[in-house]
Amino acid sequence: MKFKNAFLSLTISAAVLVLACEKSEVSTATSATVTALSCSSTTFSATPTAGTAFTGTATVSYTGGNGAAYSAGSAVASTGVTGLSATLTAGTLASGAGSVTFAITGTPSAAGTAVFAITVGGQSCSFSMTVSAAGSGTGTTTSSAWSMDTDIAAIVKAAEDLKASLTSTQVASVQYTYSKAHAQKWSNLPQSLYGNRVGLASSTFSTAQWTAFYNLLKASTGSGANEGYEEYAGIIDADDYLLANGGGSGYGKGNYYIAFLGTPSTTGLWCLQIGGHHGTNIFTYNGGKMTGGTPVFRSTEPYPTWTSTNTGKTVQPLVQETTAFANFLKSLSAAELTTAKRAAAQNDIIVGPQKDGTFPTTKTGVKAGNLTQSQKDLLLAAIKTYVDDLDNRAAVAVLAKYKAELDETYVSYVGSTTMDVKGDYILIDGPSVWIEWSMQSGIVIRNGVHPHSVWRDRKSDYGAN
Repeated sequence: MKFKNAFLSLTISAAVLVLACEKSEVSTATSATVTALSCSSTTFSATPTAGTAFTGTATVSYTGGNGAAYSAGSAVASTGVTGLSATLTAGTLASGAGSVTFAITGTPSAAGTAVFAITVGGQSCSFSMTVSAAGSGTGTTTSSAWSMDTDIAAIVKAAEDLKASLTSTQVASVQYTYSKAHAQKWSNLPQSLYGNRVGLASSTFSTAQWTAFYNLLKASTGSGANEGYEEYAGIIDADDYLLANGGGSGYGKGNYYIAFLGTPSTTGLWCLQIGGHHGTNIFTYNGGKMTGGTPVFRSTEPYPTWTSTNTGKTVQPLVQETTAFANFLKSLSAAELTTAKRAAAQNDIIVGPQKDGTFPTTKTGVKAGNLTQSQKDLLLAAIKTYVDDLDNRAAVAVLAKYKAELDETYVSYVGSTTMDVKGDYILIDGPSVWIEWSMQSGIVIRNGVHPHSVWRDRKSDYGAN
């Protein structure tokens, strides 16, 4: 009996010890820490103007990061000049030196200096932001063209790495002088039908060059699931599916093009253009900032999902857009849906390829400023599925700009509210943002449908050039 009791006691003790160890392991999850912040060297994407709505970013350097992820912070109100707030955007610390980004929004109460007391990774400091006087002409407001923080150093390095991997003949095909006329040469058609794209054909890529191309795509686009890089890679995969399923030689990943309009630089003006059937990125940079991330064209056929002929995995790059549109329309009341309903069918996008600057002057539909906050949030979530195609840093600043303009943004639609049936169409039309989604018949997959979708910016297409 004593032996049994001793054995039982030992067993219980061991169990308690195991539980204690498990509890200890759970409670010691790594949190984000830094050893020092450098508020004195904070950089800003733009300068606010007194009395004018503002969106921008502040970038704060740190040292001694431990490589851990961190969540978005709570808004920090400005002191001195009031009316602005700074919100830490989520991210992952570098192991060592790096920087974090704060989204700055609001309407400054006066000219002067706005001060923000921040805490990141267990360290605190305050940075100061100059606010210009009204009429000084130095401010950048929500009605202006873009000047957004972006990961320019990584983008330029990836561009240079790609160029270094090319032959002299390929470099001659990829590198152009900057011109808007070159940037405007894009289409939603396969190259075999359009035939006017600029740049180097991906059909010439070696295996190593494909790797360098995808690395540049990763650096210049977002890292979210089914957005940014994954979305564009999925669009390329869709072309391979069409090639393998009766589409002909005009389809396939070898029919995509890349061009540098101007020499990639952390200081000068240049444009990264990547385009092919159903996928166009036109990203403009100047002075180390992103000055334009549009026009952008998106589509896939097949739609909405397919099994990749390359990997055997399910691909679904535009499902999140469809769901976001449907969620917003589902939130509208019967009366709001009536207001949003367009007077006639819209069979394709309005401001598509070769239709630059043809925005209608009159806005129609339901005005976001008349909706509830939860409805506004759903609308912003739909816009975010497009903005998230930019690199992560630029996406934060652009979304903040569109959020500040949301009350003056209109939405109209026609067809069903699911946005996945032939004839479905939705338009988001703001002071800056312009997004269209139009469901078309299948071309190669005859019994299917596929979307045509464009994101433009009324003020910053082609970097406002």
